[in-house]
Parts: sequence; C-alpha cells; structure tokens
Amino acid sequence: MSGTAGIWLIMSSAYVGAELAAEFGKLPPAFLPVGTARLYEYHFARLGPRRPVYFTLPESFELPEEDRRRLVELGVTLLPLPDELRLGEAVVYAANSIGGPDQPLRILHGDTLIDDLPLDAVDTIALADNADGYSWAEVELSGDQVRALETIPAGSERAAGRPVAAGYFAFASSAALVRAITRARGDFIGGINRYAAERPVQAPRVESWFDFGHAQTYFRSRRAVTTARSFNTLRLDGRTARKASADTTKMQAEAHWLRGVPPAIQLFAARVLDAGEVDGQAFYETEYQYIPTLAELFVFGAVSRPVWRRILDSCAEFLRLCARETGPGSGTAMLRQLAIGKTTTRLEDFAQTAGFDIDHPLSFAGRPFPSLSVIAATLAGILDRAADRPSVVMHGDFCFSNILFDSRTRRIKVIDPRGYIETGTPSLQGDQRYDLAKLAHSIIGRYDSIIAGRYAMSANDGYRLSINFEATPQQAWLERLFEERVVAASGADRREVQAVAVSLFLSMLPLHADRPDRQRAFIANALRLFGQMEGA
Repeated sequence: MSGTAGIWLIMSSAYVGAELAAEFGKLPPAFLPVGTARLYEYHFARLGPRRPVYFTLPESFELPEEDRRRLVELGVTLLPLPDELRLGEAVVYAANSIGGPDQPLRILHGDTLIDDLPLDAVDTIALADNADGYSWAEVELSGDQVRALETIPAGSERAAGRPVAAGYFAFASSAALVRAITRARGDFIGGINRYAAERPVQAPRVESWFDFGHAQTYFRSRRAVTTARSFNTLRLDGRTARKASADTTKMQAEAHWLRGVPPAIQLFAARVLDAGEVDGQAFYETEYQYIPTLAELFVFGAVSRPVWRRILDSCAEFLRLCARETGPGSGTAMLRQLAIGKTTTRLEDFAQTAGFDIDHPLSFAGRPFPSLSVIAATLAGILDRAADRPSVVMHGDFCFSNILFDSRTRRIKVIDPRGYIETGTPSLQGDQRYDLAKLAHSIIGRYDSIIAGRYAMSANDGYRLSINFEATPQQAWLERLFEERVVAASGADRREVQAVAVSLFLSMLPLHADRPDRQRAFIANALRLFGQMEGA
C-alpha cells in the first residue's frame, strides 16, 4: 500500500511531564503554546488537507470550547482515551475505536513537530540526531532499514549515539501493528520491533525536527519555530535576543530604559548586553530567556490560582519599585499626552485609512452606544480631571506579551519598554496609571485573546458590533486578583485606569490596518469595556 490513503493519528493522550506542567499547568502536549497558537495548529498546517485525522486526548482533560470549535472546523475527530494508558496501549485503543478495514496508519506524537515529514510513504519511521541525551528510542539500522528500536535511559553509558525516532511513524497495515503491539503486551517500541521483523521498514532522516516534550527542548523549539516569521526585526540564537529596527530612536529609547533603571528594578528587566547601529539599523541585545510570557500562560496555559497570585504579586512588586523612583515633570501630564493626544490622532488616521465614520453612533450587543469620537472625548474628560501625580519610572508597554514569568525565582521579567514620552527623547519616566492600564488591557481587555484569534463576533454589520470570548474558569477571579493585589495596592483611581485601558484599544486601530477583522474586534472590545466602565 502507498499514497495518502489511510488514517492519521495524533497521539496526545497523556499530560506533559512535571517540568512543563510547572511552567504551563496540566496540558496535553499538543495544547502547549507556540507563539500565538497551540502546537496542534502547527501540526495541521503541516498536514494540510489530509484526512481523516484522529486526535487523542486524556479522558479527564476539559477541552476548552474554543479549541473544540477549531478542531471541528479542521475536520478532526477527537478520541478521548482513558488516562494512564501506556503509549502502545493508547495506540491499540485508538485503532480499535476507529475500526474499519486494514489500512495504512500514520502516527504523529503530539509533542513533536517536523517540517519535512515524509507524508506519503508507509512502513517508515522518521529519524533525527539526538543532541540532548534524553531517553528517546535509538534506532539500529541495517542499511536504510530498521532492525530494532531501543529506549536508552537518559545519561546511560549504553547510549550509542545512534539516530533516534523523531515521533513520526507510518505503517502500511494498521491490523499488523495492533497485533504486534498486543503481542508485545502493550509496549509501543516492542510492538514496532515485532512489526519491523516481519516487514521492511525504511528510516528516512528529517532535518527540521522540533521536540516540545521537555522544558529544555520546548523553549529551544518554540524559539526556532516562532522566530522564523520575524527574522527581520528579532534574532534569537538561543543565547541572546537581538532586536533591530530602522526606527533608531525607538531602539535607543528601549535600550536606554533597560540600562538606566535603578538596580532594584533591573532585577525584573532584561539585561542589555550590547547595543549599537549596523547598516542603518539600530539594535540592542539581551540575554535570551527560556521562560514563558504571561500572554502564553493566560491564553493557552492551565496554571493554578496560587501561581497567578505569585505572578500578580510580582507585577505589584515591580510597580511598587517603579513608583518609588519619582522624577521631574508631571506624571499626569505625561499620561494625558499618551492617552488623549495619541488616541485622538490615531482615531483620525483610522477614519481616513479605513473609511470608518468615527462620528457615527454605534451599537454593542444590541444596545446603543455613542460614536468613537464621543467615547474618546468622554475618556479625555475623565483624564482631564485626573488628580495630579508625580512622574515615576514607567515601563510604558506593561502588557502580557512583554512580561515573562520565571517560575523558579517567582519573579517577572519585562522586555520591550516604551522608553520615551516625546519621540526622540529617551526617558525612564511616566505615569503608573498607564502601566496599570496596559496590564488591564491584557487581563480585563483580553487583548492577547484577540491577537490569538480566540474570540467570536456575533454582530459585525456596519456600526453594529458584538464580541464574545471563550469562557475560562480563571477569568473572574483573575480580574478580582488584579483589582485587589495590583490596582488597589498602587493607590490609583480605578476609573482612570479603565479610561486609559479603553483608549488603548482605540489608539491601536491604525496599527493593524492589515487586519480589518482585528480592527473591528478592537472597536467591539472598546465598546464592551466602555460599557463596563459606565455601568451600561
């Protein structure tokens, strides 16, 4: 048998190990975050239209509705399997559940990603080099055929340095594989060896294998996969993160902030190793951090309430340290410049480029709302009346995508600060209400969910809008923790913080001109937040 006929089976029916669970919570491996998507979304991008695909999950896993919707749209059949099955037992269980005639069966481990999959071949095991010494199955070859697989314990002196099975297996006969695993008493490797003893199995090497099954390999693989899209502005080599741009004043401002903040704050910030200008582009380098962003944890993670409490406590500590460092000028004047002047200018830009009438009344979820220009004027009025506060150290882009969390030190790390109020004049200073609003637009505003496309707009006709986010168990208590442990602890006025958070969604509109769908989501979300602020 050959060609593309047969069954595709993605095995993700066991939870990630302790290392990764400590970072992201209890997740099946294919649900780990990779940039602004889950790992399984990368799997299906590589498989293309090949179907049928069966996707195994632990029976105890509570599948988020947004993921269920996406998987249904992809035409995937979900197979919940009993927890604690060994891999071989899970494969047999899945194959028996699928039923049908004897046919090719292709198996892809949920924690692996391969760009150059030998998709059409059968009786094939993809091989790769083992550069990390983990307990992967080494492959003994006879010419280009598999003689046997052997799982060598990590660190064992028996490790022979042979290539390892990369997590993709294609068998010409599903029935023969099930028989072989059953005869091996449910052992997957033992079953493959029995199968290979009866049929010739080829072993092509793959060049682009990314393993997400261990903390070390996860962060390295995530870096390699996600930075392929942004190589023009960000280069990650596993040791440093090099950010470059033709906007020299912006790069210089960011580097100035990271280098200039007091030592107590630098403990919470990326450390600048080098900075300069090459070929007309300014750059700076920081140490690459093998830790997740809060955006990944919020949108895709399953971390517990105690972990989020530690995260927000660390955010509050960072903000307390920043608030101690007062400087020249009025923080409130700086806030108005950022939240009023910038919003007004960008709304006008959006109106011209998108053809959206910002003076037209709107409706949200069937309720009347004022126009965007009236909303902007209302927000400006709130901030015009805001109490005067001194300038303090301000990050300026203190949102989830720019905050990382080190679970070992229980401390956040911030990256990509704004570093200026006036363009071309680097500054550490600003108003802390702006940082609080940036944090609010991630937690309450669900900004990162919009960027990941995890929302639905039930009304999207002209000036009638509505937006809905997937229900998550942590949302309500996370918002309360934010209000109690961060906003209240800062002494900031809650309504002023809300006003700035709404303005942020309006000011971002022209920055996403390439995504009209996202622009409408930002407008709808601004209406949702404005309604909450006004009690509508």
